[in-house]
Amino acid sequence: MAITITKRTHATTPALKQSASAVSAVTMATLLLSSWAHAAEWKFTPTVEVAEIYTDNLRLTPRGMENSEFITQISPGLTIEGTGRQLKVKARYEMQNLAYTKQGGTNTNHQFAGDAHAELAKNLFFLDGKAQVSQQTISPFAAQSDSTVNLSNNRTEVRSYSLSPYLQHRFGSTASTELRYTHDAVTTDTGGLLDNESDGIFFSVNSGPSFRTLGWGLHYSQRNTDYDHANSLKTEETAANLYYLLTPRFKLTATAGYEKYNYASLGGEKPEGRFWTGGFSWAPTERTSIAANAGHRFYGKTFSLLANHRTRRTAWSLGYNDDITTSQAQYLIPATTDTSLFLNELWQSSIPDPETRQQIVDSFILDAGLPNTLNHSINTLTNRVFLQKRWLASVAVNGAKNTLLFSVFNTRREAQTSGGVDTALLGAGNLALEDNTHQRGVNALWNWRMSARTSANFSAGYTQAESLATDLRTDTRTYRMALTRNFHRKLKGTLEYRRLQQNFNQPARDLRENAVTASLLMTF
Repeated sequence: MAITITKRTHATTPALKQSASAVSAVTMATLLLSSWAHAAEWKFTPTVEVAEIYTDNLRLTPRGMENSEFITQISPGLTIEGTGRQLKVKARYEMQNLAYTKQGGTNTNHQFAGDAHAELAKNLFFLDGKAQVSQQTISPFAAQSDSTVNLSNNRTEVRSYSLSPYLQHRFGSTASTELRYTHDAVTTDTGGLLDNESDGIFFSVNSGPSFRTLGWGLHYSQRNTDYDHANSLKTEETAANLYYLLTPRFKLTATAGYEKYNYASLGGEKPEGRFWTGGFSWAPTERTSIAANAGHRFYGKTFSLLANHRTRRTAWSLGYNDDITTSQAQYLIPATTDTSLFLNELWQSSIPDPETRQQIVDSFILDAGLPNTLNHSINTLTNRVFLQKRWLASVAVNGAKNTLLFSVFNTRREAQTSGGVDTALLGAGNLALEDNTHQRGVNALWNWRMSARTSANFSAGYTQAESLATDLRTDTRTYRMALTRNFHRKLKGTLEYRRLQQNFNQPARDLRENAVTASLLMTF
């Protein structure tokens, strides 16, 4: 949906109402738990950011068609943190208000991320909640930008929330059980992407400490996802798992079960069947762990890997997984290189307490002006069910005055259902675009702490996206340099330059953008 600049208020629009619904998912759950809320310690941190921005390609149009613009940005925000023995809440909201000088008009973007966890009955009944509102790229095969000030029809607001009450119980040292119910929803401003709500149950029984050498587990899950004006997607899985401890740090693992989906697959085969995996889990030291499994599912061979290693000044990770999924499900569990998680791993040895470490990480990200995530593969909007295969590797290095974050990714998507469901989203002539896609990229961020009050950030990224069914390919390069100065404990200034270069293997589509931003951030 194209973004139209208007001077009307957004207060009564359906999109804002849906945003408010997503934003309230966490806070509403918290308010229902008033007794636990009163027992927690609460911290409210209002902020306001004022910025002047110049761009030489406001609408990200091809070369020779650019229009420059000066933009004024005023963004009030609020961070809420609640910490207690039985309640933990963290939420951040920001309203980005943009005024365009040359062409006139205003635009407003909403950003929200919140998580809540409550223990309703000690060691028995719990509640998790989360919500997110963000501006996301629709397709990797159109003009891209990591800035929300550009006016592009390739961005949309995505809203999601999840509420999950669950029971946990231990039967001494023999076994432990969990029974969980989850309700979640995803909506967007893009009419062609179907809004959905999901309800799921999960039950598991796992062996306790009494089973030292040979351990076992059983689980059952069922999920029903209802789409607006479309068939529901139902999934069901029953599985059993075993492990055998060869040494205190090395164990063999095995899983077997049956899974079932109700979608109509392209090949006509039923998307269901028995599955099995076998592998190992190895933790040679407290700082190193490797888990790998290989096996077979109804769609063919399957494999998973998760390896982590950290030293005093570095953190390394390597992971791979394949699974049947949807665009809507990916927004509920975003697969990004999270800066906060990165730094948490990096400083785990030097700052063992997780709460203290998180406070230091949050302060460092804010003071240094670091982005929340590094670039990653785009969650292409589609209503189709697809098989996703994803590699992700990352490393973080921390020195006395320097921090380096580096990541690479490789993502393949293969459609499992017909493209007809995407007619309203892509148009009848572009349905093959999402049949089989491949994205790969590399990203680096360097933070240099020049003094106690001044730091510089340098980042660069490269992403290639291919539609293997249509031979369309685009290469995107991004560069960013920023200088941040803390004038006062609660006042920070930033001067930033960024550049975008995007090339297509089709004529007259290449684009460039240069932008400069000067901003002040006040914390109250």
